[in-house]
Order: sequence, then C-alpha cells, then structure tokens
Amino acid sequence: MFLFGGKARLSHESIIMTEIYLPDFPAPASVSIRQKQRTRRSVAESGKILTRLYGGSTYAVTLSYNPMRKDQAANLIAFLHEVQGRHGIFRVRLPQLNDQDGQVGSFVNFVGDTKLHMIIKTSPFTVAPNPRGGTAIDPAGPYISCSLDNDVQEIRLGKNRLIRLDINVTERT
Repeated sequence: MFLFGGKARLSHESIIMTEIYLPDFPAPASVSIRQKQRTRRSVAESGKILTRLYGGSTYAVTLSYNPMRKDQAANLIAFLHEVQGRHGIFRVRLPQLNDQDGQVGSFVNFVGDTKLHMIIKTSPFTVAPNPRGGTAIDPAGPYISCSLDNDVQEIRLGKNRLIRLDINVTERT
C-alpha cells in the first residue's frame, strides 16, 4: 500500500485515482479541448481516399496557467509529481463551452461511467459517444478522467522568478 492524498491505496499495475481531482486553485487561464478520433486513411491508385474508423474517440486537454509565484504553484507541482507521469489516473474539472448545462455542445458525464460525452441533440436527448451504462447525469461533471500525456512534466521558471506551466492530459476510461 502507499499513501496518496492522505488516503491509503493499494498498489497495482496502474494507479487508480479516479476520485482524485487536479487542484482547482490556481485555476487555468485557458483550456484547450480536442477530440481525437482514430481513423485509418489510405489512397487508392485511382486517387480515391478511403477511411475507416477504429477504436473509439477520446478527448485530449491542455490546461495553460498564467505565470505564478512558487507558493501559488506548489499544490499543482506536488500533485503532478505524485501522479507519476502517465501511470496515474485522475480527474480534471472542465468548463462548459456554452453558458448553460444541458444545451447542445455541453459536456456531460453519466453516473457509473467515467467517459466524457457531448450533447449533440436535446430532442430527443442524444450524446456522443453513446453512454456505456446508465443515463443518469453525474452532478459532479463535467470532468475528464485522464492521465498525463507523457512522463516528463516541464515546469518553467522565468527570469522574473515566475513559474509557467502547461499540463497536457489524455482521457482514460
């Protein structure tokens, strides 16, 4: 067993921290959300482009922070160290892309399912991708269950002694 965030956890092949959230403070200055769809593409001798979807779609998120003092960045830096690169799975709260929850283009999570979904129709209520479990909306959302994109997290210290930080994560379900 090891201690993570004050809670004892069993050590396994992958650290499962799905109830652990990236610290809310300081808040990122900007959030970039990208949908990644796995597509195989080939071009026939005739020039026709052929595509085939395989696997599912996932989201990738970049959180960019304003320059901050060391004391402001301490919680984030400690958290990033503790998740052990791509190994740990945690949650990041996401802002809505529009003003209201439940509208087309809003993100949503479902109870019992850690996958991030987007509402694509309100009548009838339709999300993409299709829910894997129940259809009760998780009030803790929207969030992305994710891990860091790589094992090396760069923390930049400028001449003005301010820390600059960008965090790249990929959805894990």
